[in-house]
Amino acid sequence: MVNSVHFVVMNDEPIEQSAHLLLAAQIAARYANQGLKLYVLAEDPAMAEQLDDLLFALPLEQFTPHAQSQYAPRYGSTVLVGDTPPRNFAPLLVNLSAKAPTFPVKCRHIIDLVPQTPELKQQARDRYRQYQSFGLQPSTGPESELPSFN
Repeated sequence: MVNSVHFVVMNDEPIEQSAHLLLAAQIAARYANQGLKLYVLAEDPAMAEQLDDLLFALPLEQFTPHAQSQYAPRYGSTVLVGDTPPRNFAPLLVNLSAKAPTFPVKCRHIIDLVPQTPELKQQARDRYRQYQSFGLQPSTGPESELPSFN
């Protein structure tokens, strides 16, 4: 059961299309290094692979054990990346998909990114309304103020 949804509003200036993927990789590293397991839901297999590459490219001090969901070891990994619903419970889901997850979500918290490109910003607005229709009250904040989770 999802307890909270937090939208991360990215920097004001429109930047390259993949900036939200880099931020997702940094968010995954941050929470994983705090001991939290998480699942990053990508839009498609190409995005999942790109995110996997970005996680490998993070500086050594931010290295995070991760795997694409279809190649994950039997007992999972700290960070799983995939474009399909997670098979097992993960306390945190980082949503990079164009739509809010509608499958039975196996997480407590969702972080959703709001890039500054017009199309992606509109998709974020639509997801916000979808979460509200599920009975959730999303919060919003800048990149610098990520929520803490237990």
